[in-house]
Amino acid sequence: MSCKARIAALALGLTCAVPAWAAQFGLVVGIDDYRHFQKFPVPAGELSDLEGAVNDALRIARAMRQMKIDLPDSRLLIDAAATEQGFLNAWRSMLAQAAPGDTLIVTFSGHGGQEKEIAAPFDETTDGLDETIMFHDFDPANPRIGRLSDDQLREVLSEAAAFNVIWVMDSCHSAGLTRSANPGAIGLTRNGGVWDIPVEPVEGEVQATQGDDESDALPNVTQILATASEDRLVTETRFDDRPHGALSWFFAEAITGAADTNGDGVMTRAEIADFLEDRVFTHMNQNQQPRILPRGDATRLLSLTGAPPPPPPVQGGLDGVPIKFVGAPPPGLAEGSFKIVDTSPKLVFQQTAAGWDVFNHTGDRVTSIRDNPQRMIARARALDHLQDAKKRDVPPVRITLGQDATTQRIGSIVGFSFTPPTPDHVFLTLFNIASDGTLQYLHPGAGPAERPVDAQGFPIRFQVTPPTGADQLVAVFCTRPPLDLRRALQQMDGQTVPADDTLPGLLSRGDCQVGMTGLFTEG
Repeated sequence: MSCKARIAALALGLTCAVPAWAAQFGLVVGIDDYRHFQKFPVPAGELSDLEGAVNDALRIARAMRQMKIDLPDSRLLIDAAATEQGFLNAWRSMLAQAAPGDTLIVTFSGHGGQEKEIAAPFDETTDGLDETIMFHDFDPANPRIGRLSDDQLREVLSEAAAFNVIWVMDSCHSAGLTRSANPGAIGLTRNGGVWDIPVEPVEGEVQATQGDDESDALPNVTQILATASEDRLVTETRFDDRPHGALSWFFAEAITGAADTNGDGVMTRAEIADFLEDRVFTHMNQNQQPRILPRGDATRLLSLTGAPPPPPPVQGGLDGVPIKFVGAPPPGLAEGSFKIVDTSPKLVFQQTAAGWDVFNHTGDRVTSIRDNPQRMIARARALDHLQDAKKRDVPPVRITLGQDATTQRIGSIVGFSFTPPTPDHVFLTLFNIASDGTLQYLHPGAGPAERPVDAQGFPIRFQVTPPTGADQLVAVFCTRPPLDLRRALQQMDGQTVPADDTLPGLLSRGDCQVGMTGLFTEG
């Protein structure tokens, strides 16, 4: 895999076990305000500032400081402080402070771009484009100013050969919209465009001496990727009613202990891989799939010993679902159940001749409606409740798709396999939340005595039939059959999914873990 996918995604670096005495240092970058860009919204084809990158940086900074990671204000670079030179100065200052064997954590939230490869090393054999991260001072008049390419970043990382490096990139050309999506519903992306750069380097520019091919990866760098596709975009989303990047949000949770599922005070590659792949994939409606390189294993990434425990997940879902209207708003939305936003909406209602098309926050058409838009509010709330019901101290449910995450057409055969998160969580309950908000109870039905699901998983296959849109399959694995939950699901079958905390309340009665995956269909 080329480094262009690696640079603009999320990269974590460590190969050696983290000794108890190793210090941990942080450098955090968040850029909403670009010197030469305009505020959102802008005319079509023009680049705009962002809204969630500074939120990312501040959240990660709070998490680092909670975990006693060394992060002074001089290494928290926000907006105008986050120039290319400011970043390099902070990076080299951190290297000077750290001792060999220490851990360095660097996070970047902002625009990512691409540029035509015009000089050695010529390592971009697929499309001839280098990936870049763009700082506050990026200059469209000379796009060699205020950016670092993937080759340059490899050169910067090579300065840290004596350290374990955690490198986090929440910028474009790392995560992907693999389905047909409505760009008007997506809102802001962290895409800085494709640039023709001048042949002559600028004074003081980092000079790359070699490419960033995976076969020649730095031995102290492990990478966590948002996706394997370098041409994909990262969209801003919403948490706690504020714009954010999904990777940054869940990375901050991970380093405060949420990814430490066995509670031993250490976060391993395998633990953070499981945590991020599950959380980001679900929240971004299967549009964004983090990936670890090398694959998740028992390598120790961070020591959490002595740090305070992470706060429990917030229950209760959304308070006033953030929505956007394109055209007239549909009638029937209860007052106080929604708030109107310009960017990163949870739902978009777009008026059509037949009624309204409804899109989710990644631009997928969830469904079309003529009336009762309140059902879509209930659906959004219910999915949020179920996401919050996932347990931190239990590994995620493993869900394998028998097809890619693209939109499936009517008549297609699709399949899923659901694997228990632990050898004890073996009793499966499966239900669907349809595109129109209807709950459909699927498994187990009446019949022979229930068999626990083994490590081979529980496979299902079926043919896509109308209505089309976006469904969410919910798999619940428990250590004992959840009889109360199943009775309630049977009673709810065919009705609008409850918007309150009924489902999480039922789940809390047993030792259960929740998994979710989407099915996106069209005619």
